[in-house]
Amino acid sequence: MKPLYKHILAVILPIILSSCANTKFTKQWIDEDFNEQPFDDILVLAVADKMGNRQDTEDYVVEKLGETGINAMQSYDILPKTEIIDREAVGKAIDGLQLDAVIVMFATGVTEEEYFIPSRRFGVYSGYGYGHAHYGSFYNYYPHAVNYVYIPGYDNTHYVVALETSLFDLNTGKMVWSGQSNTFAPESVDDVIHNITVLTINELKKKNIIK
Repeated sequence: MKPLYKHILAVILPIILSSCANTKFTKQWIDEDFNEQPFDDILVLAVADKMGNRQDTEDYVVEKLGETGINAMQSYDILPKTEIIDREAVGKAIDGLQLDAVIVMFATGVTEEEYFIPSRRFGVYSGYGYGHAHYGSFYNYYPHAVNYVYIPGYDNTHYVVALETSLFDLNTGKMVWSGQSNTFAPESVDDVIHNITVLTINELKKKNIIK
């Protein structure tokens, strides 16, 4: 392998092999009869296997809602246990807090998927090469060469994390909106939560469900 080829592979392969997480909704549902004012006082409830994960998730969602002007609060302070949630328990917890909606978020599954990366060619600019023998002419001041590096296709795998995020009207208990999402090749749990939070807030604002 030529030194230049080795150098280009060292630069390109990490870019190809590192997958950037991509989150998208696979399904959404909205109450077509919803015609109320957008919600702006929201409780955030994350269902997680560990309290630390729940707290981190709720903290981040509350932070991002706050950045958009929404008054939001974490549920772990007022609903420390989430195994059983009924109207009476929630009613007591939110009494006097003037909350009008709750966002519930939980993971529905993690799968591993295979995919194929096709072969590619990359243009590699060698730059100005004064003094090169093959540029021994008037144009030595402007030598410019392009070498093409070929990388064959190969199989790879990545994880897909599925989440379900829903918003309920706390006054009626009815679901107003729900979305199922997939995050492809996340680097961490935080990566999944950060992506779906931004995506969810954008969707709820676009649909005029939150202010």
